[in-house]
Amino acid sequence: MFSRCVGRRPLTVFQVVAPKAAADCRDSRLRVDLVMALPLKKGFLTEPAVTSGASRKERRRKTALPDVAFLPAETYDLLDDDDETSDPMVAEIETSEQAYQYSVEYCRAHCNQFNQGLMRLDPMVNVAFANDLSAVRFNRKMWGHHDGSGRGGEQRTMLLPSGIVLHYLEWGNDQAPPIVMLHDVCDSCHIWDDVAQPLADKYRILAIDFRGHGESSRSPRHEYGVDALVEDLHELVVRLSLNGRDWGGAYTRPWVLCGKGMGGAVAAAYAARHEGRVAGLALWDYDPDFPKERLCFSPYQAGHFRGQEPLAALLAKQMGLKDDAKYLAITFTNRAEYVDPADEKAGCRFRVDPYFFLSDMSPGLAWTQLRAVAPRTHILLVHNQSSLDWSYERAMEVRRALEQPSEHGEARGVRLVVASRGTMLDEDKNIVEDLQKLYGGIAAHIRGFADGIDRAARAKLRAEGVARYEPIAEQEIEAKQAEREAIRQAAREAAGFMAKEDPPAPTFADFDD
Repeated sequence: MFSRCVGRRPLTVFQVVAPKAAADCRDSRLRVDLVMALPLKKGFLTEPAVTSGASRKERRRKTALPDVAFLPAETYDLLDDDDETSDPMVAEIETSEQAYQYSVEYCRAHCNQFNQGLMRLDPMVNVAFANDLSAVRFNRKMWGHHDGSGRGGEQRTMLLPSGIVLHYLEWGNDQAPPIVMLHDVCDSCHIWDDVAQPLADKYRILAIDFRGHGESSRSPRHEYGVDALVEDLHELVVRLSLNGRDWGGAYTRPWVLCGKGMGGAVAAAYAARHEGRVAGLALWDYDPDFPKERLCFSPYQAGHFRGQEPLAALLAKQMGLKDDAKYLAITFTNRAEYVDPADEKAGCRFRVDPYFFLSDMSPGLAWTQLRAVAPRTHILLVHNQSSLDWSYERAMEVRRALEQPSEHGEARGVRLVVASRGTMLDEDKNIVEDLQKLYGGIAAHIRGFADGIDRAARAKLRAEGVARYEPIAEQEIEAKQAEREAIRQAAREAAGFMAKEDPPAPTFADFDD
């Protein structure tokens, strides 16, 4: 055997020596040189790839089984391996423990391609992602928003009777009409940052973290059913008195409930169970017929990644953020966390309880709740052009289904709007998507939807003679603001002249008899 190099690939030619006969095996030998040379690769012999189409067809024809070897058509799977088909194991999941076991097995089969570097980010995108991630994490820690100060919501927490510490963000004035926002599965309340900030000048925005997500605590008993999530939301609504009441007990202040994905299912369930509290539902990329692995849990929620790059590659594949390093860093910060913040080599994971499972939810129940809510609540369907799992045609089908009369009555009003993806050209004339414009468009649609509900409520109160609205000139508003600022400045100056040994300022209790 000898080798020689042709081009850049070493070729190995075998010399086979065989005797002509047993008698003259010492004298004469038969020398046979193999015509086909095999390339050497990592110490193993591999057959060179066939490039011509005709040779490939001939090889398939030789190795193919006869027709009688195939199974009958009714039992043979004729679908291609690349097509997405539903996993029959998902249909059997009914508890949080089963969802956790399925997620573990799923991650064992699908996370290695990211952890081993088989699927990774582009090197230039990875460098930009690492730089943007440092900036986003710093701004989020210091100012509460990825773009810096003046845009983040106030961090709030609330201890619920169930023992769950509910975390939520709040923007705007607490006297303004409220808008409550619910995030998707395996996400956090920060997904609403760019949507809530433009609405804060007129509305009170509340974005919550579901139990088991984000900075909210996890349930020790793995109680993540629809009833538990609706009860958490109701406790928040009651404590913050989002619905005003008159002397007869009727609600006087309507508000809007927004939900994305799984948050839309919880929003519809809350509006169906607490009639009269919600005046409008804004559902962003929510389809009642979503499969269980899309609506009730995430197959990757129990995954462990060796670093930030593998998890970022997964997020880029799921959301289509191949070249957008900035929003890939924002999405990573919203959804993921380090296992050990002091040691980045410990790996990353999603900020969700691996046992999370939205039990007691099915397409039939989701449709029943939406049809029950449609006659008494305004519904806004928001279709995102960048959505990978909810097409515009499907959104139109959902709208037409909700507009049909049901046993609960005719729909009060169902609208479908499209949020532009903000497509633009960069410096190299490449098409990119500006997600800030996308979120701004969603905020504009929600604002118009809430303004319509607010105008209708004010007109009703004006017609009943309960309230009277008078226009206020800008000069009066500026004068009131100047007066308040003067009072604050006088208080600061008075506090500056006070010494440590001075007595405290008098209170009303000092003048009681």
